[in-house]
Amino acid sequence: MKPQIVNAKMNRMFLRDKVIKAAVFAAIVFSVVMMTGYRKFDNSVFITDNGVTKEVKTNESDVYEILRAENYTLGTEDRVSYAKDNNNEGHITIHRAFDVTVKADGETKTITTVGGKVSDILEKAGITLGSTDEVEPALDEYAKADMVIDVTRIRYVERQKTEELPFETKYKDNPNAAIGTEEILTQGENGIRTTVLKDTYINGKLEKTEQISKKITKQPVTQVVERGVSLSTPYNQNTPDSVKLVNGIPENYTRIVSGKATAYSAPDGARTASGRLAVVGTVAVNPNVIPYGSELYIVSPDGMVYGYAIAADTGLGMMEGTVAVDLFMASYEDSCRWGAHYVDIYVLSEGNG
Repeated sequence: MKPQIVNAKMNRMFLRDKVIKAAVFAAIVFSVVMMTGYRKFDNSVFITDNGVTKEVKTNESDVYEILRAENYTLGTEDRVSYAKDNNNEGHITIHRAFDVTVKADGETKTITTVGGKVSDILEKAGITLGSTDEVEPALDEYAKADMVIDVTRIRYVERQKTEELPFETKYKDNPNAAIGTEEILTQGENGIRTTVLKDTYINGKLEKTEQISKKITKQPVTQVVERGVSLSTPYNQNTPDSVKLVNGIPENYTRIVSGKATAYSAPDGARTASGRLAVVGTVAVNPNVIPYGSELYIVSPDGMVYGYAIAADTGLGMMEGTVAVDLFMASYEDSCRWGAHYVDIYVLSEGNG
């Protein structure tokens, strides 16, 4: 029996020795691991730079430490973004800065940016756009390296231009006034025409002018001038407007009777041979030569003008043929002043007796 006990004790001793050796081995392995720096990396990080993506295994949580460990260098204007998904994977994107040229107001600026739209670049450049300014490329276009942004300043200015419209002058012939005499019946006034123009300024320089509207804002007033057309002031001031004179002579007539003209007067209410009242503008004639009721215009070649008359009376001198016409005057003194003159009698219309 004694030998069996010894064997049992020996077995226990051998087992204990194995356990101790295993523990020692494990301790040695752990020490070796610690000394050699071995680590287990739990995270995958994908780094994208200039469109190139690289996968990195790390337990580091600081983005910039990760980039530094992987020898990525950042510029002062570069930007970094980081995102982590549900698979415990991280994504680092390096946004490299680039230059954009902005031309505005006669100046050129270089703006360093990592992206954004044209509108963002202009804001960074401190450029404010007016409502009519134009930008190339468009404001909503995304910026890219070496892009040139041109700002065109456009300004529209409306203005008014006025000009005078000269008035016209119309003449009204007055057969009862001598040639060379004039009287303004209506004073003329200049009108005003207003034109609205639109000037287009591009970058401060006038490029074009357009007419928006044109209208007369004040109508001109025609000046009316009455002018004499008789050779001299007619004795009879009742020449109708229907008698048109050219150089003091009737424009239209049927015939001319020439001869001596004398003058006479009569008391108020006196009547003529034809039964008409004897008034200024009635004359005596030979009714066989010039029928009663004929319309006449009587003027002397020496410039004396009796004017418009109606053949209404007769007398001995007319019937004998020594006098062509006897002119009725308002007074005896007037008839004396007339005396006798050689005249032309223009028959405007033939009377019927």
